[in-house]
Amino acid sequence: MLMIFAMLDKIPFLHRDTAYNIIIEDDISFDDLHALLDNLGEQGAFDAQECSADLYYFTYGGINYTVGVDGQDVLIVIK
Repeated sequence: MLMIFAMLDKIPFLHRDTAYNIIIEDDISFDDLHALLDNLGEQGAFDAQECSADLYYFTYGGINYTVGVDGQDVLIVIK
């Protein structure tokens, strides 16, 4: 069985004077992305002293997101 994986680039994104690396395969609006990053900040996703990947779940505008955070890298999966 042949499996092909799409290469995802890290897209630099400035939010509230902090640079994040956004990794996403689907499209997301700037409003949704800002709301998602605000929610992650409220949950303390970026407060960790050590880089440890954690998963977060977020619903906004009727769309469900699963988000992995590792330092300033933010991997977004839309379900």
